[in-house]
Amino acid sequence: MGKRLKVLMSAYACEPGKGSEPEVGWQWALQMARFHDVTVLTRANNQSSIARGLAALPDAVPRPKFLFHDAGPWLLKLKKVFHATQLYYTLWQSAAQAHIAARLAREPVDLLHHVTFAGFRFPTAVWRHGVPCVWGPVGGAESIPAALLPWRHPRSLAGELFRNLSNGFQFSPLSSLRRRARASTVLLASTHEMQRALSQRGFPAHLMPTIGLQTRNLTARPPDSRPADAPLRLLYVGNLIALKGLDLALEALRASQANATFTVIGEGRLGPSLQQLTQKLGLAARVAFAGRRPHPEVLRTYAQFDLLLFPSLHDTGGYAVIEAMASGLPVVCLDSGGPALAVRDNCGIKVPLGPRHEVVAGLGRAVRLYDENRALLAEHGRQARERVLEFYEWDRKGEEMNRFYQEAVGAVRQAA
Repeated sequence: MGKRLKVLMSAYACEPGKGSEPEVGWQWALQMARFHDVTVLTRANNQSSIARGLAALPDAVPRPKFLFHDAGPWLLKLKKVFHATQLYYTLWQSAAQAHIAARLAREPVDLLHHVTFAGFRFPTAVWRHGVPCVWGPVGGAESIPAALLPWRHPRSLAGELFRNLSNGFQFSPLSSLRRRARASTVLLASTHEMQRALSQRGFPAHLMPTIGLQTRNLTARPPDSRPADAPLRLLYVGNLIALKGLDLALEALRASQANATFTVIGEGRLGPSLQQLTQKLGLAARVAFAGRRPHPEVLRTYAQFDLLLFPSLHDTGGYAVIEAMASGLPVVCLDSGGPALAVRDNCGIKVPLGPRHEVVAGLGRAVRLYDENRALLAEHGRQARERVLEFYEWDRKGEEMNRFYQEAVGAVRQAA
């Protein structure tokens, strides 16, 4: 296992039971406390949730320590009033860097690790302290091709265009990406796109998904006992926003000519326009918008469906994807980001990015294939579950991260 290290982890988002980035921060804190003496620097806003989460842990579970830090009351007000999360996050990292420097002068550590946010665009507090550091897993290198941008939704279009431009700048010689990568002892990329972007700039990165699951309580759905000609039950879980590609899913459902229904769980600003599109496509009798549901209910709901249709255009993670796979559902997704990393051969079908009509046709063919071949559907569902159990179980991910910790410390020792 290697030497037990003193680790300071930076996790701006870190809360149990919240899902997404807060769950990532919380799980990495718990996992690495299994192997090392971990102290986590996070937001003061997270303190009460963390206290409840720690109290709920079994006595035998090793506990990390927590330091709570915020960037100042007036900046918090600015963040809340103007929804300036990214600005506040950047300022928090700057203040946290000074906080870490002062702490290291009193209490040296063996390793620094940045875990959240998991986007690569922003500076982090763990660099330039003269201590080995792990950056990631980070992602965000995926950009939406022009043909698939949300041209019908100006507000969403503006956001995606800005993101594409930001990615272009980040990968240009003018950005600080190379300096940031050079300051990291070990780099972890959460998607193929992120790994390629770093590698092309001379910085090899290990590939590791950002997200994970505690799979012991996620059972596979029972075999489908319905008649062979029963409708294929498609499911989507997530926000109803442009990057999720739900307009592509609806058009693909019609193009598939499959005997299928489609249930959409979630809410978001594109909900009304997606319902209008459903009516326009003549799918009102086959598509149900179920709204947001509590997470425990969603986990139980997977067993009632056959296939997850998740055509997200740039998800770094994709919790719904691995939850569905753990429940025994294959996934139809785009060959992009975190879903593409999760869905290997025989776990589902990945549709390449390309012209809009080709993407819609590819998604439709995948749906029709599973409708016509229920044996293949069942086999891919079985292998999807095995894939998640092998690569996304948090305990296994903790063991893998521990190896990267030892690599980071060992690399610095060899260079000394």
